[in-house]
Amino acid sequence: MSDTNLQIVRRLLEEVWTQGNLSLLPELIANDAVSHPMPQLGPLHGPAEYRHFLAVLKGAFHHMQFSIEDQFSCGGKVATRWVTRVADEAGDARQDDQTGEELIVNGTTITHHNDSGKIIAEWATWDTGSLLQSTAAPRVLAQLSIKL
Repeated sequence: MSDTNLQIVRRLLEEVWTQGNLSLLPELIANDAVSHPMPQLGPLHGPAEYRHFLAVLKGAFHHMQFSIEDQFSCGGKVATRWVTRVADEAGDARQDDQTGEELIVNGTTITHHNDSGKIIAEWATWDTGSLLQSTAAPRVLAQLSIKL
């Protein structure tokens, strides 16, 4: 089952987050799943709330390219360290406008899976410091109702 769980998380990051195939969410995330994608947001329940969260981020950052740096599983859990490179709707989210440095966000996700491999719980940490430096940050935070 560990290989199946690893593949589920890989598909979530590559096919859903990177490629934008939101229709896969019910296949990967259980209806009663509780996800914690960003601490400021609070929990998301099931694929529908997860889809809304993802759509807001994908709407602001049209080009999110995830790559998995490390991944391992133990029992019904998977730990994944990832990196995403993002761009806003103009195709130009920069960490440093003067140098043109690309906005890169690092993160870690731990998922808990049921017996069929679907994600039933998720906890993620993002390098929100980098994300908050982007020009799209105010709009994204407003859409997600996050107050800093």
